[in-house]
Amino acid sequence: MKKITLNPKISTFPMPTAVITVGTGEEANLITLAYVGKACSDPPIVVVSIQPKRYSYQLIEKHGEFVINYPTIEQLKETDYCGTRSGRDVNKWKELNLTKEEASIIKVPMIKEFPWNMECKVINKIELGSHVCYFGKVVATHSDPKYVKIDSLDPEKFNFPAYIAGNYLELKKGTLEIHGFSLELSP
Repeated sequence: MKKITLNPKISTFPMPTAVITVGTGEEANLITLAYVGKACSDPPIVVVSIQPKRYSYQLIEKHGEFVINYPTIEQLKETDYCGTRSGRDVNKWKELNLTKEEASIIKVPMIKEFPWNMECKVINKIELGSHVCYFGKVVATHSDPKYVKIDSLDPEKFNFPAYIAGNYLELKKGTLEIHGFSLELSP
């Protein structure tokens, strides 16, 4: 197979589409990020990357906390809206009729209408060129019960959008296999 060389800035893998909550009270803001990922499982650490020119950067710096709110496919319009307007200019909560839900541990609110929320406390940050990476210890995770099966997310009901190269993707429903299935195969 002959491969072609692409610009190294192009992501070759889908990323989660998440709306991050930063700030508290009336200053609480929403920002859509695709630069979100798991960094460690024990303790549970996630990373989000934000450009310093963004309004949300000031708020995460000020409070040292954030919530990762994951939308459903049906909430894609709200998700895109939060990533295309600045909190300096518009109150996204009000414009989208979203509700600030009190988090269980941190002071930053969750988005009540989004089914999955992860409360995070910043434990480290790294400045890397255009973005600052914030490592957050996950102190609480919440899910709408209809997406849970045996204390975990039910992959058959999961309807979460992903993002790659400027496009939103639907991750098709259905499990291909469970992790470790190859252990049962002969070499």
